[in-house]
Amino acid sequence: MLSAASFAAALAAFLVLAVLTLTLWRDRPGALSVVVASLLTAGWAADLSSLPLHDDARELILASGSWELMRAAGWFVVLLAILHRMHGHTQRGKRTLRLWAIVLSGFLLLMLVPVVGPELGLDGVYGLALLLMTIAGLVLVEQVYRNTPEQERWGIKLLCLGVGGLFAFDLFVLADLVLFQAVEATTAQARGLINALVVPLVAVSLRRQLPRGLAPTVSRHLVFHTAALTGAGLYLLAVGAASYLLREFGGDWGALLQSALLFGAGLLLVLVLFSGSFQARLRVLINKHFFNYKYDYHDEWLRFTATLSKEHDELPFRQRAIYAVAELVDSPGGVLWVQNPQGDYDLEGVLNLGEPNHPPEPQTGSLAQYLFESGWVIDVDEYRDDPAAYPELALPEWLLANPRYWLVVPLLQGSELTGFVVLAQPRAPRPIEWEDRDLLKIAGRQLAVYVALTQVGEALAEARQFETFHRLAAFLVHDLKNVSGQLSLVLANAERHRDNPEFLENAFRTVGHARERLDRTLAQLRNAQPEQAAPAQRVELGAVLRQVLQALHGEPQPELTVEQEVQVIADQERLANVVAHLVRNAQDATPADGWIRLRLSQREEWGYIVIEDTGQGMDEAFLRERLFRPFQTTKGNAGMGIGVYEAREYIASLGGRIEVSSRPGAGTRFTVQLLARGSAESSLAAAG
Repeated sequence: MLSAASFAAALAAFLVLAVLTLTLWRDRPGALSVVVASLLTAGWAADLSSLPLHDDARELILASGSWELMRAAGWFVVLLAILHRMHGHTQRGKRTLRLWAIVLSGFLLLMLVPVVGPELGLDGVYGLALLLMTIAGLVLVEQVYRNTPEQERWGIKLLCLGVGGLFAFDLFVLADLVLFQAVEATTAQARGLINALVVPLVAVSLRRQLPRGLAPTVSRHLVFHTAALTGAGLYLLAVGAASYLLREFGGDWGALLQSALLFGAGLLLVLVLFSGSFQARLRVLINKHFFNYKYDYHDEWLRFTATLSKEHDELPFRQRAIYAVAELVDSPGGVLWVQNPQGDYDLEGVLNLGEPNHPPEPQTGSLAQYLFESGWVIDVDEYRDDPAAYPELALPEWLLANPRYWLVVPLLQGSELTGFVVLAQPRAPRPIEWEDRDLLKIAGRQLAVYVALTQVGEALAEARQFETFHRLAAFLVHDLKNVSGQLSLVLANAERHRDNPEFLENAFRTVGHARERLDRTLAQLRNAQPEQAAPAQRVELGAVLRQVLQALHGEPQPELTVEQEVQVIADQERLANVVAHLVRNAQDATPADGWIRLRLSQREEWGYIVIEDTGQGMDEAFLRERLFRPFQTTKGNAGMGIGVYEAREYIASLGGRIEVSSRPGAGTRFTVQLLARGSAESSLAAAG
C-alpha cells in the first residue's frame, strides 16, 4: 500500500509537470525534452505502482523492466539538450555530444537484457548496467553545470540539483543491489516519493529560463511585398469583376466604360504602389500586427551604415546623413546642425525642406543644453501640445513656427554634443514610442562619429592646402634668395670689371637666367603648385658642371676634373641648380684659403659627381637627423634649409641618390649618383 502511494505521487507529480510545461513553459529552451523525460518517469512510476510488493525489494527494481533505463535516458536527453544549447556550435561541444550519444545508445541496448535475462541468468549484469548508467548520469550533471557560463547557472542550478539528486539516490539503491544482492524494502518504496520531490525544482528552473523569441522567422521584406502583392491581386480581382458587370449590363456604353475603368484602375494601382505614404502606412501596419518589434534591427543597421559609407554618391555627406536618420522613421527629409569652432551650432545640411535661413543655435541655449544633458529625442508636436512634458526646455521660435518640423535627434559623441538633426513630418502619421526613440538615439550616436570624422577630414584637407602654399612659399623664397645672390655678385664686381667684355657677357647671361627663374616662379604661383619637372632630355654632365662654374663667383673657386664624359636623362636647368646649390654651400662653408674640387666619372652604368671641400664640416647627428629634412640649416638666419632637401628629392626622381660624408673641421664630400644615358633610357622604357 505504501509502495503504491509513493509511486502514485510520483506519477501525479510528473504528469502535472508535463502538462505545465506544455501549457505555460513550452516556449522555454529544452521544454520538449523535459516533457519527454517527465512522461517516461510517469510511465516508470505507473509501472512500479501496479506491481505487488515483494519480500525482497531487489525483485521490485528488476521487475520494472526497461522503464528504469528509459526513465534515466529521458533525463540524459534533458541534460544533453542543455549542453547542446550552450556548446553545440563549437567543435569541442559537438565532439562531447557525440561521445555522450554513443554512451546513451550503449545503455539503451541493454533494454534487451530483461527479455533474455531470466533464461541466461543475467540479472546481475542488468543491475550493474543500471549502476553504471547512474554514475554516468552524475558525471553528465557535473559536466553540464561546469560548462555553463557562470552568469547563466542561475537558470539551470535547481534542475541540475534535482536531476543530480535522482541519480545520487539511485546510486545508493543500486550500489546495495549490485554489492549485496539485496535492497531494503523501505528504501525501494521511498523512490517514488523522492522522485516527486524533484518536480518543484525542475518546475522552478523551467520558469527561470528566458523564453525563446516568438516572432516569426519570416523576413519583414517578404511579408511587406507579399501583403502588397496580395492587396494588389484582390484589387485587380475586384476591378475585373466590375469590368465584367459593366460589359454585361452597360449596354452600348459597356465597352467604353470597361476600357476607361481598366485604364483608371491600373493607373491608380501604380500610383498607390509607388506612393511613399502608402508604403509607410503598410509597413507600420505589418510591424504592429505581425512582429513583436517594430524594426528588423539587422537590416536597419546595415542600411544605415551603408548610406553613411557611400563615398562616391551624388548626394553630399551632410544630406546623406539626414537621409540615413530620416529613413529609419519614414521621414522625407530634415536639417542638420553641426557645432562650429566657436562652440555654437550652424545649419550645415538640408534635405527636402527648401532653403531655410535659420540663425546659429547658441551652445548655451535651452535646446542645446537640454539635448546635451538628457540625450532625449524631442517630439516637437508633443511639445506644441503640452510644453510641460519637457520641463526646463524652451524650443526656439524657428523650430516651433515651421509645422513640418517633427523630431529633434541629438548627435552625442562621448560627453559632447556634436550637433543635432531636425526631421520632417513622416509620410504616414505615426506615434513615437520607446522603440523609435532608442533606435534614433543609437543612430544619432553613430552619426555623431561620422560627422566628427568628416570635420577632421575637412580640417586635414584644409591643413594640407596650407601646407602646399607654405611649401611653395618656402621654395619661392629660396629661389628668390638664389637670384638675389646672383645679382648681388654682378653688382659687387661691376665696378671693377665694367669695361671687361667677358664680364658684361656673363652679367647679361646671369640677368637672363634670373629673369627665366622669376618667370618660372610666377608660373608656379599662378598654378599654386610646386615646380613640375620639364620633359626628360639628354644632358652632358661635363657641360652642366662647366656651366655651373662659369656662373659662380666668390672664393674659393672650384676646381673641375672630368675623368670621363657622362650623359644622363634629366632636366638640364634643374640639374644645374642642384649642382650649383651644393657648390655654393661648399663655398659658404669653406674659408678663402681652402679648396673645393669637382670630379666627374663613370663606373659601369652609373655616373658620379663628387663635390669635396675643406670647410667646417658637419657632425654625425646633423647628418643623420637634420641634413635632408626641410627647414634645417647650419647657416642660421642666412639659410632656408630646403636646398639639400630639394636636391635629394630631384635626384631621387631621376633614379639616383646623394651620399654625404663629413666630419667637423675636416670638410665635406657630396657624391651625386645618376644613371648613365643607356641605363636611364632602359629604365624609362620599362616604366613606360
